[in-house]
Amino acid sequence: MTEEDTEWLHQAIQKLASRQAKFTDRAFWLALDEVVKEQDQRHDQLGGEVDGRTWSPDRW
Repeated sequence: MTEEDTEWLHQAIQKLASRQAKFTDRAFWLALDEVVKEQDQRHDQLGGEVDGRTWSPDRW
């Protein structure tokens, strides 16, 4: 996902969470937001690993 997509998703989830009356529903949306952040971080890390391995002849 691009940074714009991630930011849009974060804002959409925050908006949904703020509209929830029940604590459990709000907690679900906030937990989902954390999962999205974690997945985005892992995506960036894996992209960096691929780049690093591409330019490292000892790992070919």
